[in-house]
Amino acid sequence: MEIYENIDMERSGEKMKSLVTQAGYDVKSIQKYLHLSCPQPVYRWFKGKVLPTVDHLFMMSKLLGVHMEDFLVAKEIAPPKEEVLTCRNLTLKRIENSKASAESRMLLYCRFIKARTAGAIMPTKL
Repeated sequence: MEIYENIDMERSGEKMKSLVTQAGYDVKSIQKYLHLSCPQPVYRWFKGKVLPTVDHLFMMSKLLGVHMEDFLVAKEIAPPKEEVLTCRNLTLKRIENSKASAESRMLLYCRFIKARTAGAIMPTKL
């Protein structure tokens, strides 16, 4: 299991390295600015092996004039195909038993109510 399941570590490292080099800094200058005893942590950040601490992210964001979140890249998360429910096959039981996230189930429920109110879905017994 990954520590950060929603962050693409490799792409975040690449983005971090790109932002640092575009601003005219190198690994040694970041090391000195953050008062690190050796440059290895910076190389590990750039390779996507680990993320900097919040304090280091904060200091680098101030140095480069960017937001802390600009260093991070979210993973592309596609919903499982078997969880895709359309208005035609929606039932309350299917929504409740869905393995989709709570947020996705809530959106499905809202769509279900809207479609049912509009007469697109006929009431069924549960």
